[in-house]
Amino acid sequence: MIGKLISKICPIFMVPENNPVNEEKYLGDKKNNPSIYEIEKNKYIYPLIKFKDEQVIIEKLCLIDFEGDTTYKAIELQQVKQENLIYYIVLMGRHDGESDIYYTKGLKIHEDKYKSLLNKVTLYEVDSMKVQFDVTEKGIDAYLSLRDKENRIIEFKIKENKKKLDSFGLIAPVGIMSDRPDKFPIIYLKKFNMVEQKHTDIFVKVDEKDLKPIKLFPLCNFKRVYLARYSYFNNIKELNNDYTGIIEPIEITTDVDEINIDNCIYSININNTHPEIKCVKKIDSNSEIKITFSPPIPDIISLKDNTEILGHFSLSVDEVKGIMGGIYLVKKNNDSIKLQINPQKGWQPMPGKLWMKTYLWNCDIKIVDGILQVKSKWSRIK
Repeated sequence: MIGKLISKICPIFMVPENNPVNEEKYLGDKKNNPSIYEIEKNKYIYPLIKFKDEQVIIEKLCLIDFEGDTTYKAIELQQVKQENLIYYIVLMGRHDGESDIYYTKGLKIHEDKYKSLLNKVTLYEVDSMKVQFDVTEKGIDAYLSLRDKENRIIEFKIKENKKKLDSFGLIAPVGIMSDRPDKFPIIYLKKFNMVEQKHTDIFVKVDEKDLKPIKLFPLCNFKRVYLARYSYFNNIKELNNDYTGIIEPIEITTDVDEINIDNCIYSININNTHPEIKCVKKIDSNSEIKITFSPPIPDIISLKDNTEILGHFSLSVDEVKGIMGGIYLVKKNNDSIKLQINPQKGWQPMPGKLWMKTYLWNCDIKIVDGILQVKSKWSRIK
């Protein structure tokens, strides 16, 4: 799926921004006025903001765009881990806009997960494929050979000889391809690299026919590169999957400032006896992803009628703060609450409208006998 991040749109000029959002300035130090609440105190929070893991852990990935084949135009190789076993996935980008996905036997993946991002996909389990996938101080050393559904041998090799790795981080714009998103895909490639043309051994073949790796023009970070890229440290999560149902209240005590709910850690601010959510984070595989809200998301069930809160949020991964920013909105009207999230700030490796700004999360809440009945959905806005 990452293979389509630059396949359709070639950047005019690429100057990476690891921190496109000045988190301290963007968030500020906003607080909710206690007067927004009813007199009654509350001891419950509602975990409406959630991170969820992808179905597999993508340890490394490599992508290459090429010319000369009638069916395919791009290859993405992923080294993944599932239940502590290593598998490989190959995503073949087609000229007709569809994707063929090949994966090694034993891996458990679901077509619907890919359809929500790539729209039209077909999965093929293969008995074997030849793979080498290493990243050293000199760059990538990767090789792939497999037979496709037409029994053709698909093959590529990339071996760099850099003086040093010059990694940067970005949220891959995979979501730009989705017509009907069911979550916001946070595919953060922390150690992302473009393949340099100089001193690189590279080829792509289909049935021994040499194809042409695409060269990116003009420069990336003042270097000539191919439209080929790789990452070897990733944090991949789904933010707020679509949901219809009941959100159960979680009781907290006044002396607790953090609580773990469904493997997400919620940082709590007590505002005049009303618990508010300052941030939500998820920690796994020695990496942390966190979303911070300013002001904190209010105690929604205790809001006065006709209350409206407009705030900012910022996303960080480990020590890298401000990889994405946006706005959130809370509106209370009688027993109905609306919560919205819309990303606004980020960086992408191609020109044009920022892809993530087209994502809008709507969460409609009805309060029935103190229970939250929720219907939440992502949509694309043009």
